[in-house]
Amino acid sequence: MAIESGSRAWGFPSPDSDYDVRIIYLHTSDWYLSINDKKDTMDYFLGKLLDINGWDIRKALRLLRKSNATPFEWVQSPMVYFEEIGFRNELLDLARQYFQPYHTLNHYKGIARNSYYKNLLDGKIKLKKLFYVIRPIFAINWIIKKKTVPPMDIFNLMEAVDDESIKAEIKKLIKVKETANEDFVYTIDPNIKSFIENQFSLIENVELEQERSTPDIEVLNNYYRNLLKRYDR
Repeated sequence: MAIESGSRAWGFPSPDSDYDVRIIYLHTSDWYLSINDKKDTMDYFLGKLLDINGWDIRKALRLLRKSNATPFEWVQSPMVYFEEIGFRNELLDLARQYFQPYHTLNHYKGIARNSYYKNLLDGKIKLKKLFYVIRPIFAINWIIKKKTVPPMDIFNLMEAVDDESIKAEIKKLIKVKETANEDFVYTIDPNIKSFIENQFSLIENVELEQERSTPDIEVLNNYYRNLLKRYDR
């Protein structure tokens, strides 16, 4: 599959946003039958327009087993450039089986805190970076309330946020971002600042089970083997 993974898929692109294309690919069987470790990623950049990154299927499945949020998001992207029919649904089903709320929440917490404290200066922050704080916070709200794999895009994530005034402000900022380039600097609204910092405090005190029962690794191994049989040419 090849999908969009950046702000265009998250629901808040700028006029000069690049295309963050993410790929999951499969080699032929012979490629895997080697005593050498081989590169399991691919990268391609074209100026400021294209940022393409790909993972071998084994890397994707290993991260999925660890409840890494990245493959969870990729398979839910609303912008699909290419897909072997049914593949994303298969991977999303596996993601739901291996989902660990605690681990995925920590992933989003790290992104939100780093984006906020590294980029906020004298009450100002690039609007692009503010959304790197808000979307993960919304995802955390989803995990806490629903304990399921959170959606990728910000509009669906808003379902789990109770504060209607904050949602209204974020929707206004999405409209601003539609016409403002990615270097646009935003003076943070006191209500948004208070919301973010209150959320950080709440997140630190939330209690989630650290490990929930998930299927044996052989479920993923069998899926991988079946993919090889299905597509090996």
